[in-house]
Amino acid sequence: MKQVWSAGLALLGVLSGADATARCMDVEGRVAACRIAGQAKSLAICLAGDEAVYRYGPNQGPDELVLRAPLTQLGYYRADGAQGTIDETVVFANGDHAYRARFGFRDGQAPDPTELRKIGELQVQRKGDTVAALTCAADSIERVPELLLDRMRKLGRTHASDAVEFPNYDIEYPGPVAQSPACERDSNVDSCWSQGVSAARGGDPALALGYFDKSCDADLGPQGCYEAGKLYLHNRKLRDYPRAYERLGRVCASDDIGQGPYACKYLGWMHHTGIGAPRDTAQAWTYLSKACFLHNPDLFLDAEGCHFLAEAALAGAPRSERPQRVSGERGQLAYLALAMGCADGAEGICAQARTLLSDARAASAAWVAGCDADAAASPLGDCAGLIAPQADYEANRALRKRILSRFRDASSALDAP
Repeated sequence: MKQVWSAGLALLGVLSGADATARCMDVEGRVAACRIAGQAKSLAICLAGDEAVYRYGPNQGPDELVLRAPLTQLGYYRADGAQGTIDETVVFANGDHAYRARFGFRDGQAPDPTELRKIGELQVQRKGDTVAALTCAADSIERVPELLLDRMRKLGRTHASDAVEFPNYDIEYPGPVAQSPACERDSNVDSCWSQGVSAARGGDPALALGYFDKSCDADLGPQGCYEAGKLYLHNRKLRDYPRAYERLGRVCASDDIGQGPYACKYLGWMHHTGIGAPRDTAQAWTYLSKACFLHNPDLFLDAEGCHFLAEAALAGAPRSERPQRVSGERGQLAYLALAMGCADGAEGICAQARTLLSDARAASAAWVAGCDADAAASPLGDCAGLIAPQADYEANRALRKRILSRFRDASSALDAP
């Protein structure tokens, strides 16, 4: 690894009036840069041909330390960041010292946890021990995500320094949506959706939303509508409940088994809570039932939708004209919803189901005896067998079918005149 020393290694400086951010040389491309919080120092990671360059020094004046590393040997690590973004860490070695620069995003804090916060950090280690830990001033962080990755892949590098294989997706840097070409089908997605994902990885949810909306309007698949709906629902700065409802409604009504149940879950949650849609127990029940049981015959589902369906059941949906039967039937419906979520491998929901069943047994709930009797005629043994997920695919599918059958029976009994 090459090294170029400048004015020494003075990592901790005194705050001055200078406010410039570290700059790469004219022949270098900037990967990431920031000012160090509380100091008059800056950090820049640059790209020069087949080399990565580390620059550190005063905001104004010559660099104190410059290190270079071939991209084929650069210490490089990747991790998932907040909301699907990518965190990247680069490591430059210099004798006994290692300089670890990390850039990425974190979820926001109150009052807006949906906002992405830029992060930048620099750790200096000597023989594995940290001798300095510096933080970037958030308002100074600049970064082109995956620029290094793109160049390394072009040079034939295939793995990060921890032996994790590089992703093989196309790396794009989308421009303004208004200047982009029409969406085109790309395998099982479309080009606008792909550009939206690239923008999201780079931490620009507004640009991502523009591409997801364009993908949705092109009607080449449900993916763009789903991602747009989630952003309209969750992101405080981009929030638009009517558009979220419309986008997610398209996906829920589609036959897409991968995202359809999840979209139904969001719609049901909106009606269940009254957030973004009128509070409506019947509508909540309809959508949450689709999310947990009824969206598709293959019984692909959203386990969290089953959790909310159980909540809705215990809260009084669906409505019944026979109040004397409601509490027992509600408990059974809630248990069956949790059992279906448990069959999807959601251990937290399995625990909820076990608690509900235990409480019902302690209270001698009539539905438990009926459930035990029905289960005894099958391989389940008793009602608890409904919350015993099967590792074998076909066995688990058979379990889901039994839970669905009982759910249909319990729902019909509750609604019977």
